[in-house]
Amino acid sequence: MPVCYAFRHTVAYQKEYDLIMMETMLRTQILLLCLMLLGFCYAATTWKPLFGGLGSSLSLRLYHLFILFTTIMLVTDLLGWVLDGRQDKGVHQILLAAHTIYYAIHALPTICYILYADQLLYQNPERLKRWAVPLIILAGLLALASLASPITGWFFHVDAQNVYTRGTWFIGYAVVQLLLLGASLIPLIGAAKKSTARTYWTLVFFPVIAFAGGLLQSLFYGLVLIWPVTTVFLVAAALNIQKNQIGIDHLTGISNRLLFDEMLNHHLHLQQGFGCILMDLDGFKQINDTLGHDAGDQALQEMARILRRVAGPKDIVARYGGDEFVILMHEASEYHLQDLVSRIELEVAMSNQSSKRPYLLSVSMGYAIFDSSLFSDDKNFMARLDGAMYEQKRSKLGNRK
Repeated sequence: MPVCYAFRHTVAYQKEYDLIMMETMLRTQILLLCLMLLGFCYAATTWKPLFGGLGSSLSLRLYHLFILFTTIMLVTDLLGWVLDGRQDKGVHQILLAAHTIYYAIHALPTICYILYADQLLYQNPERLKRWAVPLIILAGLLALASLASPITGWFFHVDAQNVYTRGTWFIGYAVVQLLLLGASLIPLIGAAKKSTARTYWTLVFFPVIAFAGGLLQSLFYGLVLIWPVTTVFLVAAALNIQKNQIGIDHLTGISNRLLFDEMLNHHLHLQQGFGCILMDLDGFKQINDTLGHDAGDQALQEMARILRRVAGPKDIVARYGGDEFVILMHEASEYHLQDLVSRIELEVAMSNQSSKRPYLLSVSMGYAIFDSSLFSDDKNFMARLDGAMYEQKRSKLGNRK
């Protein structure tokens, strides 16, 4: 009987051991796959043959920081899981370092997401600073508490057998992380019209799914959810958001000449009625020469914000070059173009009244409806717009005299 009991006990122990090993192998494979996908995300947004090169915009730098911190989280999570309970020399120190880093920077991927989403949707440096300061303070406090955890056991504990357990303050730590994920929805509220539907819903994916994954992972130890979910979002962002940044002017956040030309040729091919407004900032060279290029950049950014506010959801707003902007209106009429011109003039006047800038924004505009019987190609059409715009500019100069 004792022999039979011992045999059953040995079999049960072996089954439990095999189950743990299978779980470890599965988790390791998932995390390694995530690391490979993150490598793809980085290559896809930096290697020119893939996406044509995306420059070095702020949104791209935040995206790359998001990848970096997620990669560190995956590596430390992998080390903590694979080495847990092992008695090899130096393992205890590695586990302490891995868990400390894991907890110290756990908030940083979410913070990168919040700043990334806000930058994509609003293109407002002041707004971004208002987000950044409290988030960095929060991250600093969590990092300090994490650095003390190997001694205090606040967030985690690694015992003499190198077995990891959650610390006395783990629940509070998890609640803070979940609240931070909830806060990442704030930039998305009421911002659906500030980007394409594909960009917006890709951004919505992360906080919603990551919150659910983080909650389950906090309640049930051993689940591996939040970092695979984060990796899936980063892949989706590379394909659905960052790829589209090729057609974005990185100073103003609106479309660039490349994307506008592509959309213009598309409309010409369809032979559908559409209209365009070409505009030029008056006195822009003087702003640059007297106040500096930073002031000139701010003038361009403010003009871009005005155009995004007044343009329709299907209109293409682009920086045509230098201090020139253009709006392409779908299925436009003469009335629609004139109405949009009036609203642009009104918004510029309101911006001048509410701003403390040492200069006044002023814009000259030319507009036209495309008619295939009048314009043979895009060059003729744009030449017409350019002529109308400079006619208004000359008229303004004449009135000043």
